[in-house]
Amino acid sequence: MLRNIRGIASFEASGDNLYKFINAIREKHIVCTSQRCRDGVFYAQIYGRDISAVEQTAEGLGISLKISDKKGLRFRMYAYRFRFGIIIGIALVLGFIFYLSNTVVTIEVCGNSGVTDRQIITALENIGIYKGRFIPDIDFHSCEQKLRLSIPQISWTGIRHTGSRIVVDITEAVEPPEMVNDDIPCNIVAMHDAQITYAEVYAGKLARKVGDGVKKGDIIISGTITDGGGNIIKKHAMGKVRGIYKEQVTFTQLLEEKSQVYSNDILTRKYFDFFGFRIPMFFSDVECSTYDYSENVTKFRFSGLEIPLGIVYCNYHPFSSERVAYTKEQAEILLEQQTALHEKNFYDSKETEILERKIEKNITDEKIEYKISYTLEGDIGIDWEIYVD
Repeated sequence: MLRNIRGIASFEASGDNLYKFINAIREKHIVCTSQRCRDGVFYAQIYGRDISAVEQTAEGLGISLKISDKKGLRFRMYAYRFRFGIIIGIALVLGFIFYLSNTVVTIEVCGNSGVTDRQIITALENIGIYKGRFIPDIDFHSCEQKLRLSIPQISWTGIRHTGSRIVVDITEAVEPPEMVNDDIPCNIVAMHDAQITYAEVYAGKLARKVGDGVKKGDIIISGTITDGGGNIIKKHAMGKVRGIYKEQVTFTQLLEEKSQVYSNDILTRKYFDFFGFRIPMFFSDVECSTYDYSENVTKFRFSGLEIPLGIVYCNYHPFSSERVAYTKEQAEILLEQQTALHEKNFYDSKETEILERKIEKNITDEKIEYKISYTLEGDIGIDWEIYVD
């Protein structure tokens, strides 16, 4: 490999002072290999850098010298010395390599779960770390502190770089469990008019039994108890109480209202993503004032590896605010959707069972109204502090 880079020249020498020529080469410490003499001709190989010295020695001794072959990178490059396009190309490649080695090309986030990658990358952009940033200009220690301050959910962060890749290691803060202050005396009271169907006491005294009816505010589990010595003690009552109760909810849907009407066409604009810089691939901007926006990026791949080049597809879905008229059938479908969403959010999520649902419809020329009467079974107890003088 080294011989190929230096370049090897083969030569033939002949003349009356041939042996003086050979000795002169040795005295000048010129590396000369593959030596042989045949029919009064001396054959050998030398490094490309020694050609001039050998030619001068041969000329001084009257030796006929012929360079028969030249091999190696040295001679190939010499042949292209006046081809400026190649020189410029090599300079550009070297500059490109330098750019890649010292510029942020990719950002990877590790260790996050509650905080999204998008949140972290946006925060990094605000503190000065983004694709295309010159890495030597980044104060990583300062950026770590700023990132922790900008996102309270992060308890620790480490930012490092490997070549052009920035790696952000995240440790999220662990939310402490909700603490129940059981030092404050309290009763468990009913938050609905209900009939008790289940009661389990962890602390305190059950004031009502299963099957009893209670009014809103009635004590179900008392925090006031009497010990064996007849002393009255006030403590934090704890327990689980379920019961059957009724609830009424009203939903209204107008038959004509202002709504967003979407166009059937989705407009797409493309950008060429060059190491985080977006180069427009279109000539006209999107001409609409209100729209929903989304984008996706298709990265190019080389030998199975993703490279920081690609196409960004920006999608615009125009809409306008118009007055929309609904038929009664359409309005009822919307009311049913409202009802289902309410039940999911307020009942299903709290393990409250719907025993009965009665719907009273009120239909006018302007609106449809649902008055829904629910019979429910769920938690009916709530802590109510006992005030002590």
